Amino acid sequence: MKNFTPERINFADTLKEEFKVFLDLVVDISCNLKMNAYLVGGVVRDILLKKEIFDLDIVIEGNAIEFVKEISEHLNIKFIKHHSFGTATIYFNNYKIDFATSRKEVYAGFGKLPKVFPSNLKDDLFRRDFTINAIAISLNKSDYGKIIDFYSGLNDLKEGLIRVLHNKSFLEDPTRILRAIRFKERFSFRIEKHTFKLLKEAVRDNVINLVHPHRLRDEIILLLSEKEPYKGIKTLYSLVGFDFIDKKINFNKDNLKLILRISKAVSFYYKNFPNYRKLKNWIIYLIGILINLNNKKIEKFVESFGLRKGERIIIISAKSKLKTIERLKNNIRKHLIYSLLNNFSFEAIIFFYAYYKDKEIKNNIKYFLEKLVNIRLILKGEDLKKENIESNSIYGKILEKLLYKKIDKNLKTKEEELKELKNIIKNFK
Repeated sequence: MKNFTPERINFADTLKEEFKVFLDLVVDISCNLKMNAYLVGGVVRDILLKKEIFDLDIVIEGNAIEFVKEISEHLNIKFIKHHSFGTATIYFNNYKIDFATSRKEVYAGFGKLPKVFPSNLKDDLFRRDFTINAIAISLNKSDYGKIIDFYSGLNDLKEGLIRVLHNKSFLEDPTRILRAIRFKERFSFRIEKHTFKLLKEAVRDNVINLVHPHRLRDEIILLLSEKEPYKGIKTLYSLVGFDFIDKKINFNKDNLKLILRISKAVSFYYKNFPNYRKLKNWIIYLIGILINLNNKKIEKFVESFGLRKGERIIIISAKSKLKTIERLKNNIRKHLIYSLLNNFSFEAIIFFYAYYKDKEIKNNIKYFLEKLVNIRLILKGEDLKKENIESNSIYGKILEKLLYKKIDKNLKTKEEELKELKNIIKNFK
């Protein structure tokens, strides 16, 4: 943060080329429509911290939907609009850019979504969660690059402080409790003394339970998707606990050790299997948080928090099949390693790798990932037809047996598979 003055910043060099082109257009349209435009929120914070920018948030003093309509016509691309919120989203070269009409928020009650009214930039920035996210940069020709900082966000950035803008901040939106923890750990900042006091009071008053579970879910996913989730989980455990998920969760220091092992297991996966698909890391950490709950409690959580079907299956199966995975500690045949693990997602498998300390279980999981994940038969159903098998209803069973033989005997060629197939068929007959 040394290369700018508090009044103005030359931020173009920190942006991707696509963003520069887009912002040039925003400047022109701002001038034509006589509507002021500003970069706001996290993007400004990250520009000042010299972080990489992946999307843009722009506030318009005027009608944001009308502003974006002008952009979409100029670029000949579609946009998504939300009249009730005065917001619009446009995708430019696969980058998401959000526009919002500058607005004021009024909360009908703690934990409820606010009602919004058009207003000016100062009111719009005041409704933000923390001062470091309440800084704007002008995109207007007359003062392009000017930093607008009504609430001393620049100073808090320099000092590394998380500070709310007013005393009711955590009460009006208790999800800010989770966000404060997330930003604290992401940037290695401190929660400012008075803000920390307000946070603890809000936790004591259980205001987090006033929030709809779906909003809590979104914040949990963001926290668990951080680069180093262990820090955030540990801080969340010490400051808030996990009663807001379930009062029977019984999260303890052993769970923290498990979370640390999950971090190592995720690193192990990416280091050793870089060509495999990217994990949804947050699901693995969430399983680690929920693991002490019984199956019914976990099913209730995934239902009430509105997780997607595939995510629910991963979490429920990882918990309910723990005993099954213990069979991997026996000196079992290779095809049994395959049959035990093949129907699980990579997320569940990496959780098992972290959960169990037994070396034989770990080695068998590693063997599955190294040798068995992509194993396939060369022979197909049409090859079975040539062997004059009358009923195709047993094709599946025969191919399964053949696959297991391939695994156990390390069959390599089509000829080896064919020879083994004839033996299997003979036994079936």
